[in-house]
Amino acid sequence: MITLHVYLIAKTNKSDDMLNTIVDPWINAMEQQPGFIQATLLTDPQGNTPEQIEVISYWESEELRLEWVARPIHDEVFAPIIELSESISSTVKNVNHTWKL
Repeated sequence: MITLHVYLIAKTNKSDDMLNTIVDPWINAMEQQPGFIQATLLTDPQGNTPEQIEVISYWESEELRLEWVARPIHDEVFAPIIELSESISSTVKNVNHTWKL
């Protein structure tokens, strides 16, 4: 199992739009993909930096995640995220152990 961590900084006054766009259409499309396990949306609990958003998606394998990225629907649903972003970066990590949430 792997995780993809996507770090987003929304453009000024676009944080709410970004959060809505992450859920629909991006995550709604992602969760339909083979190999997708779950996703988590993280924001600042005090609300001091609402523009800083992290999305962690869990996948059965890096191969299945890359298949999702190669599908045309990925570009279609990720384009609005790009439009709303000041910056985007990401990392992929192996999951070595999980604990029950």
